[in-house]
Amino acid sequence: MKTQIRTPKTVYLTLAAGFAMGAGTLAIVLNTKPFPQAIAQVSGQTASPRLMSATSAESVAELKNLNESFANLAEYAAPAVVDIKAVTERRQGPNGERIPMMGGEGSGFIYRADGYVITNDHVVGGFDKVTVTLRDGREYPGKVIRGGDISNDLAIIKIEAKDLPTLSFANSKDVRPGQIAMALGAPFGLENTVTVGHISALHRSERVIENKVYPDLIQTDTSINRGNSGGPLVNIDGQVIGVNTAIFSPSGTSAGIGFAIPSNQVKLIADILISKGKITRAFLGVQPETLKEYRRKELNVTGGAVAVMVTPDSPAGRAGLKEGDVITNIGGTPVSSSVDLRNTMLTNSAGSTVAVKYVRDGKPAEVKVKLAELPSQMREQNENRAPQGQNPRFNLPPGLLDPFEDTAPSVPNPPRRNTPSNAQPRLGVDVAEPSAEMRTQFRIPAGQKGAIVVSTEPGSVGSTLGMRMGDLVTGFGDVKIESAKQLVDAVKKVKPGESRQVTFMRFTEKGRSSVSATANF
Repeated sequence: MKTQIRTPKTVYLTLAAGFAMGAGTLAIVLNTKPFPQAIAQVSGQTASPRLMSATSAESVAELKNLNESFANLAEYAAPAVVDIKAVTERRQGPNGERIPMMGGEGSGFIYRADGYVITNDHVVGGFDKVTVTLRDGREYPGKVIRGGDISNDLAIIKIEAKDLPTLSFANSKDVRPGQIAMALGAPFGLENTVTVGHISALHRSERVIENKVYPDLIQTDTSINRGNSGGPLVNIDGQVIGVNTAIFSPSGTSAGIGFAIPSNQVKLIADILISKGKITRAFLGVQPETLKEYRRKELNVTGGAVAVMVTPDSPAGRAGLKEGDVITNIGGTPVSSSVDLRNTMLTNSAGSTVAVKYVRDGKPAEVKVKLAELPSQMREQNENRAPQGQNPRFNLPPGLLDPFEDTAPSVPNPPRRNTPSNAQPRLGVDVAEPSAEMRTQFRIPAGQKGAIVVSTEPGSVGSTLGMRMGDLVTGFGDVKIESAKQLVDAVKKVKPGESRQVTFMRFTEKGRSSVSATANF
């Protein structure tokens, strides 16, 4: 097994699942001698040990009560937390190559007493065999139910058991920065581990980790490490406020910046997966952005999602919605953010007609919209299912290192990206050949050639240039780009420290705009 060395300057965002790296054993030697009593030295003489003042008895009692509360909280939540081991058996690849056995370990918790367990999709996705171990030591084989939607890194495991202990859910909209939180799971395979911290921030949005999109995350300083993925983040009442998912770290271990998927989103996805067995989205045809606070005050609304783009000939476009409209309610469901809007496309089916309330030029309005099926191109982009037996962890965003590369099997045909996933410079956008459907969606003329941007990674070179979905790249350095492959090949030739002039076009109902900017790699 190769050893991966990281320098202190290397910072990366990593999913918190832990993976078995081999059969080696780590021996830890402990000094069994008791710690000597700390004695203060004064003028060469030994001073008497200081005793806590009797006047602080009330403070001591408060500390003891707090100590008891934390212990009771852990004792209450722990029975519902499970350890998850996933394995891909040794097999032959499509070209006859031998793919070695690989495995991983993560966490989860029991959602329903009849054997439904919640975890992260990246913990169980693509593995052949999943085993769930309960707190009391019982082991069960698990059947994985995956959603196939890149914006929801959640999965359900069904085990054949009943009368299991469960955890209830808090309303994640009530979570506040500063409140106490407790994480439970199996960091580095250390089962039944409890850590305590606080909620650091809310609404950490549009993070992209290992080919998955996280539109809304809770940030916590509760210690989370590899193996905590899928485990619960609970409040002082023992209610789930999030599912531990990722960490931001210079070393691969906890640096006090962890992320969890909010409980409201977890419950929504879990219920859909259990009832339908998959995630399906209806299509409205808007690209939403959460309304900023100052705009909420100006419009006198409690929240909303701005339509920064309305797709032509989409349900929204045909109903008369326009760019800049602030959508506040869909089908009777209040919309306070872009996540709320996207979630209404999960709860309303294609073909249904919904009332959409919005604000335009400061005036409220309402329109009926008949939702459609998600276009095939967008459906393919949303799905992130790895073929059976193949781990889906590849193609990290730029500047991020893959902590699981020692265990990942070879992937014969990974999705084509504009840049390789090694140390070479990356532009940080996914591109494709413009199909007829995409030309209609993004108003691209039939004769216009180029590479169409289908997604942009936050923080990447392409993101800093302002590139977004629907833009058409037509030039890279001195290369005229007429296809996605040309852009892929052109970026591969870039060396660290070099720069290239990137030209891309954007087509809107107001006409065509062209941008030429310098990309520094």
